[in-house]
Amino acid sequence: MSLPMRVTVKCAICGEESTQTVMASSNTFGGTPDLDLRPAEMMRSTMSWWIQECPHCGYISESLDDETSVTREWLKQEVFTTSGGRKFLSKLATRFYKYYLINVADDNEKDAFYAALHAAWACDDEREIENAIHCRQCALTELEKILADPNTPEDMHVVKTDLLRRTGQFDALISNYTGKQFSKELLNQIVAFQIEKARQNDTQCYRIQDVPGTEDA
Repeated sequence: MSLPMRVTVKCAICGEESTQTVMASSNTFGGTPDLDLRPAEMMRSTMSWWIQECPHCGYISESLDDETSVTREWLKQEVFTTSGGRKFLSKLATRFYKYYLINVADDNEKDAFYAALHAAWACDDEREIENAIHCRQCALTELEKILADPNTPEDMHVVKTDLLRRTGQFDALISNYTGKQFSKELLNQIVAFQIEKARQNDTQCYRIQDVPGTEDA
């Protein structure tokens, strides 16, 4: 069972307090993660508790008392208030996308990557295909910056294969990853699976357990 908890948080931008819902506990007993890291149930359905939105000024963060370089005036910009002119059916996707914009402004590549990826997941749930692709492309842009660091874990290179495939960049996936080897056999199995699906022009969502040979992963 996933358990929520209500907390009072003071906004780092406007100084106003608001009551927010956070996750007290959850689990991932529902199987293996998706190939883009989305967890299994019950954690999968707790996304609305992962970030907080200030009802007074519109600031969004994992916790509203997180420091940021953006200001109250910045939050009033049209690019933020309209999500860059992009219309989402999902309110949750809108929140994550705005959180992505804040992290881009803060030059926080890691949080911007995850925010865009989470926005894509929220779009997936509402079958917003075009918006999901756009959010994954945003995530890819941030991931490229992260991968420029040679100390980035190998797993993140494999996540890139899923983002390429889910955005229809099949040729890039095949050319960049054919013959590429990683230190963990599980990662090699996933990449081989991604290449096979790319050759089939397949953009569907898959989990680790869908990859042949990883049933016990």
